[in-house]
Amino acid sequence: METKLELQIENNHGKTAVTHSYFTSPLKLGIPNTRQERLRVVLMMASAGILQGDCFQYEITCKENTKTEITEQSYSKIFNTGEGNASKQIEIYLEKNASLYYCPKAVIPFAEGSFQGDMTVHLERESEFVYTDILAAGRVGMGERFAFSRYRNRICVMEEERPVWLDHCYLNPQQMDVEKMVFFDGYTHQGTFYYYGEKETQEKLLSYEPQGEVVLAKTQPAAGVCIRVLAHTAQDIEEEFQRLQEII
Repeated sequence: METKLELQIENNHGKTAVTHSYFTSPLKLGIPNTRQERLRVVLMMASAGILQGDCFQYEITCKENTKTEITEQSYSKIFNTGEGNASKQIEIYLEKNASLYYCPKAVIPFAEGSFQGDMTVHLERESEFVYTDILAAGRVGMGERFAFSRYRNRICVMEEERPVWLDHCYLNPQQMDVEKMVFFDGYTHQGTFYYYGEKETQEKLLSYEPQGEVVLAKTQPAAGVCIRVLAHTAQDIEEEFQRLQEII
């Protein structure tokens, strides 16, 4: 089933506001609210999770001089897709002086689940972008540790149509030893935090030291900062990401 979301954010007399929204079932949009001058938008699902054949298509545009945070109501559950697949395609556009924190909840792939995600972010140099992603090994407590079929998630950040960060996560537990050091290294949750914006803020992020029981590494792509985290719970990663956002 194809599900579409269109969202346009504009500066309306000095305040960030949703000026256009369109979505189809089972997607819903929570009532936007403002926290410290930043508009917070919550994406919700009427269904229990992502099913075989689901195809989500998002288009999000943040106009000049806007501050927005987009998150989700709950964790994304990828159910058994059988021989099929589920997918999500996201296009994000940020204009000059636009700031967007795109921070969805953790993804939990169930046994035999297969998912493919593609995100492209189009930035102008004076914009600010924060992206977070958390992937669980599955329903670990129910014996479904890495029991999913396939998981692929690709993100490309473009600075005025020049690629500055490309991340491609592909996991196939049936063909890969995902417990190894180059994958999860015995942990059950993997997190990615990416920041594009002011150089001073990037330097602060690069000097950050983890405070929880996690493993954390930092890299500098062509533009911005990428931080990876391994942990045993999604909450541990969420707490680290919250501290990183406080630096920003």
